[in-house]
Amino acid sequence: MEIDIFEEIRSQFILRARLHDDEASIILKGHLLSEYLLNRIINEKISAPKKTKRITYSQKIRLLEKHCLLTEDIISNLRLLNNFRNKLAHELDASIGYDEMIFHKPNYEIILIKPKKARYPKRKYLRLLSYGVLSQLTNHMLHNLKVDPRWKNEPAG
Repeated sequence: MEIDIFEEIRSQFILRARLHDDEASIILKGHLLSEYLLNRIINEKISAPKKTKRITYSQKIRLLEKHCLLTEDIISNLRLLNNFRNKLAHELDASIGYDEMIFHKPNYEIILIKPKKARYPKRKYLRLLSYGVLSQLTNHMLHNLKVDPRWKNEPAG
């Protein structure tokens, strides 16, 4: 079965996020998949594949920032995703406030999410944030960095 290589990471997120519907698992899945993409960029552009396993997510962001391989909006969104992940992973009663629900777009534009009354507005926002980060990274890898974002780097069929 062939999978559309341009949708693979995002499809993986959608498939995985549907299995669990709590805030922590949504963020963790987005975080893990975005880290996979960060590792791909580091391995292709910095030639340090062994180092990616020994450094933290935020160190990977700083390394890519230092080498000017990510845009400021992507860096901001990755940091936000990492902050949420750390908060939800290390605090038993952690909660994400609505004031934290932002998404950075290119050209310093910020989208502040103001959820309407719904059953799970935070979960919806967290899915959108994770999907948006994965989309930004995938597009940046393809169009700017010329790095193959395919899952497990399988050859095109």
